[in-house]
Amino acid sequence: MRKDNVKIEANIWQKVPGTNFIEFFPIIAKPSIVSSNCYILAAPEAILIIDPGASPQQTKHISETVSAALAASDRPVLVFLTHCHQDHSQEAGLFELPAGTEIKRFAHEAGAEALERGDRKLTVAYLYPWRPVVCRAPFDCRLFASIKEEPKVVTFELTQCRRIELHSEPISMPSGAVLKRQWLPLGAGERLEIYHTPGHSPCSISLRVGSLLMLGDLPFAANPGLCGLDGWNHADLLQTLRKVDWLLEKPGITVCCPGHGYCVSAESMREKLRLMEDEARNLTDVQLMNAERIGALKSYVDELLEETAALFTILSGRLYTVSYYLSLLEEDNAANRVLATLDIDQIDRILSEFRRFVEAFNASAVPELTVVLKGVQVARSLQQLLSEERIKQIFDLSLVGRAQRRLADFLGMVRGLQFLNAETPSAVNELIAQILVRARSAHVRESTDLMEAVEDEQSFLDALTRRLAAHSLLREIEFEFAPDAQPTNANVGAERLDDILTDLIEGMAGIGVKHIRIVTEVSPGRVAIRLSSRERIDPAAFGEGRFDLYSRTLGWLGGGFECRQQDGNAEFIIRLPALESV
Repeated sequence: MRKDNVKIEANIWQKVPGTNFIEFFPIIAKPSIVSSNCYILAAPEAILIIDPGASPQQTKHISETVSAALAASDRPVLVFLTHCHQDHSQEAGLFELPAGTEIKRFAHEAGAEALERGDRKLTVAYLYPWRPVVCRAPFDCRLFASIKEEPKVVTFELTQCRRIELHSEPISMPSGAVLKRQWLPLGAGERLEIYHTPGHSPCSISLRVGSLLMLGDLPFAANPGLCGLDGWNHADLLQTLRKVDWLLEKPGITVCCPGHGYCVSAESMREKLRLMEDEARNLTDVQLMNAERIGALKSYVDELLEETAALFTILSGRLYTVSYYLSLLEEDNAANRVLATLDIDQIDRILSEFRRFVEAFNASAVPELTVVLKGVQVARSLQQLLSEERIKQIFDLSLVGRAQRRLADFLGMVRGLQFLNAETPSAVNELIAQILVRARSAHVRESTDLMEAVEDEQSFLDALTRRLAAHSLLREIEFEFAPDAQPTNANVGAERLDDILTDLIEGMAGIGVKHIRIVTEVSPGRVAIRLSSRERIDPAAFGEGRFDLYSRTLGWLGGGFECRQQDGNAEFIIRLPALESV
């Protein structure tokens, strides 16, 4: 199953690798933040339900599967939560099992306490617009209790003279770190090992049976949209990743089962977690992913991807134009080579799928975070397409760079990273002067440049790049620039301001404006850029999302955007935070 050849099948009983007497029934949910996977294990002395999830249909499936296993052999049912988040815990008290079935529920102490008090923050129940009820089923068996001297064995008495013994045996690692471990016997020499693996949540645990390691949501804890949720902790996550890497390095674990998605080989999971650790090191100042920020990000997804789609339309249009001219020159191979540079059909599929997803979202009660996470998936797919080396050879690098920065901005904002953390302030007057020089230097090269270079691929690509770079909407524009005489240093990155200004100026050119006046003004703590024209400007022609995107981006930077309409015309004002003198 999957490219790693892991032979774990969903919805059937199968032997747990590395055990003699335990069977495994994975229920793999469609990946979403609404409900998790559930893993059922049938051992000689107990049946285990790990992460019931939050879907009534899945609960019915669990109840039927466990009831059939109990009919074959009556045993206690032990319910474990890898953490207390709503998508894993909601249904933990709602099974329909045969009368007299004894159920014991296990969770990390912090998670059990959060459920007991109905904590909507730590359980992230606040994410769901239908306001689900937090699971209030009793979790009497609390793991990793925070007492000074934790007993080595804790006994939980059951009926029919049965008992569960929970053993505490921390592991001292070669690095000097300690991995908290507990375990309990499952009969016939089999056992369940439990590790405290915080980071995604303080109550996160991982569970091992035989060669299986069930990791909950640890594999996603650094993902944009998930880091910063209540209870997320950067230092804990880094320590956990190193500890789990050490576990996976040791022989014995061959299969890893995440809380969402398919089971993968230990080797693949180890590689994923190592890459994740590299990313997680930089997540030191992540903002809290609360409901207000999720709502703002959802709007940002809509605006940003719509504008990104417009950029890709420009890229596609340029490809088709150049391919058309090459075909006229009977250079069909070169024309096909150009069209193969960018997978236009794939881009269209990605963006169309996202639009359909948003339409379905708007007609349902799906959590807003779902749209944010779908946006992350789209942004990463587009980033990968733009990273191809031939893209850089063919296209105007400033246009490609603008698209790449837009996608990177979105992923950074979802992670809760601030734009200003990695930006060099800009000198606004100098930046505008550079944009105008770039616009005035754009000119159309003669077709003979391409004809002379067609025989040599590299020369051809160089000539084609120059040709595309010269294709600019701005070459017909008459510019006026009135810079303020005072220093115009703004606390906004030069590339980002260049992107916004170029996009706005191209937008004005795109609706037919032939004259653009740019004025800069300095006031205490502020630098303003005003753009206007002698000709009439209709703001509605720019589309719905573009101005919202400017406002949201500049707002996060401490500035703002305004479209001021007067006497049938419009003026655009970009306000930036001034760089304070040291």
